[in-house]
Amino acid sequence: MKSIVQPKQLLASALMLLCGLTAMAQTTITTYKPGLSTDGAVYYLPKTVLNVSVTVTKTTYTPGELCQYADRYLRIAGISSKSESYYTLQSATIATEAVPDENKLFHILFAPNTVAPLVTMTEDCILHAINMPVPEAEQPLAVPVADEETQSLSPRSYMTEEMLMTGSKAKLAEIVAKEIYGIRESRNLIIRGQNEHMPKDAESLQIILAGLDEQEQALTQLFVGSIRTESFTETYQVIPSGEISRVVFARFSRKLGLLHGDDLAGAPIYIDVKAKQTLPEPMVEVVDEAATSKKGKRAKAKKQDENLQDGLVYNIPIKAEVKVYTNTQELITEQHNMAQLGRTETLSATLFTTKKNAKVLLDPATGALLRVE
Repeated sequence: MKSIVQPKQLLASALMLLCGLTAMAQTTITTYKPGLSTDGAVYYLPKTVLNVSVTVTKTTYTPGELCQYADRYLRIAGISSKSESYYTLQSATIATEAVPDENKLFHILFAPNTVAPLVTMTEDCILHAINMPVPEAEQPLAVPVADEETQSLSPRSYMTEEMLMTGSKAKLAEIVAKEIYGIRESRNLIIRGQNEHMPKDAESLQIILAGLDEQEQALTQLFVGSIRTESFTETYQVIPSGEISRVVFARFSRKLGLLHGDDLAGAPIYIDVKAKQTLPEPMVEVVDEAATSKKGKRAKAKKQDENLQDGLVYNIPIKAEVKVYTNTQELITEQHNMAQLGRTETLSATLFTTKKNAKVLLDPATGALLRVE
């Protein structure tokens, strides 16, 4: 799956009507409907997408060429002669992404005698700012992450001429076992300081001991086999419309690895999204200029139907707990701001008159109001 795309700033030029009208009209912002005048700007508010990345590890066992002689020559019992591979569920990470909410599409109409000349939106037409520049976000350097894989040693690289020329497996097993015991004896002599040609310094000693360990490990693989591990990560998109519980977005099989959520060959991987806060009852606040200048008081209007108001609509997101788990394992639990779990509020259109010329900054990730000047 494609990684998350960081939205770039898209500066929309001013959309203004001819100034021949003398009416005392204000800039109005209403729910966009087909057929409405296009003398303005159409914007979305965002909704939050959860990108859940699940990591599994594949382990592959390959039996050694001399596996049937492991107990006889090395006293190692229980060595399997059959190849085997299986998957292990390791971990999960959660990242959020903002996408346009098709249910929150609004139209800004720039009427005569109003000032709303600068609208900044993302590439997806999510509103970012009005009447103020937006600093470019620093783009993190993309560092490619390769899937992890353990490399096994090649036993034949450490085999002597006698070993390579032997045609009998039984004889080869005997020669290799003697070589392994010889390596162990040499290492013990060096550790005890009884070797005739002892290393002169600690660094040389470590290099020699590491070489002996690697040689023993490679030759032992002829008896016990080799194990290779690889890590794989798959990302799934989850777009909750509200709180959710035990929603299956993927499945896991020890034999097949990660599967689609509809594939019953694997055990379910669940996701929960639970709101962690409750918003107070919505109130619309109106500033009475006369009262403010004379008495310094603010009058609160009664709650009104949002569709009957003029103003800038924005989101109030809430924090939610997101949990990813299986029936036997909890993979991750984090808290994230979720736009669609909150509600919308409206800034009065009077803020955008020629007298006030308000500057507004929104969070393009959640649609939340960040700043009003």
